[in-house]
Amino acid sequence: MNPGTKTKTDQTGASSTPRRTVAPRVLLVVAGIIVVLVGVRFAMSGRGAPPRPEVAAPGREGSSQPVPSPTARAPVPRPALQQVAPDSTAPPERPSARAVNKLVLTQIKVQKYVEEAYPAWLRAHPGKECPSQLLELAEYMPDKDTKDAWGRPLKMFCGVAPGSGSPRIRVVSYGRDGERSEDDIKFGGE
Repeated sequence: MNPGTKTKTDQTGASSTPRRTVAPRVLLVVAGIIVVLVGVRFAMSGRGAPPRPEVAAPGREGSSQPVPSPTARAPVPRPALQQVAPDSTAPPERPSARAVNKLVLTQIKVQKYVEEAYPAWLRAHPGKECPSQLLELAEYMPDKDTKDAWGRPLKMFCGVAPGSGSPRIRVVSYGRDGERSEDDIKFGGE
C-alpha cells in the first residue's frame, strides 16, 4: 500500500475502496503556481502592478517633489497639426453619407414630380399644358412639401418642347449651395 493511500473501514471492520490523501506540501506548491500564473496574467493584461505610494528619494528628505512610480507613464507630447492653405489643385472632398443621402432624396423627389405628379396633373386638367406653380403638382405627390432635402424651394419650368409640340416640364433643385451651378439636380425636358 502507498504511504499516501488510506483505506476506510466501516464499523464491522471491513475495508472499503481506498481513499487518497494529498500531502500538504503538494497543496502549497499548487497554490504557489496558481498565484504566480494569476500575477503573470495580471501583469500581461496591461494593468501592471498596483501603484506604489510615492516616497521621497534618498537624500531628499522633506522634498516637496514626488518621485514618479516606476510603472507610471509619462504623457507623450503630440505635435501640433500643420495648418495647410486650401489648394485649388487638390481633389474635391468626398461628400459625407448625410450629404449623399440628401442628394439622392432630392433626385428621387425631382424625378417623381416629372414622371408621376405631372402626368397625373395632365389627366386631371385636360386642355391645360402646364401648371402655374409647382404646388399644383404637390397634390399628386405622397410628400406635399415642394422643397429639396436642404430646405430650399424646388423650381419648375414648363413649356412646349421645340420640334415636338408637346408640353415638357422640368423640375430643378439648386443643390447644396442653393445657387445655379454644375451641381444642380435637374429632371425633365430641356
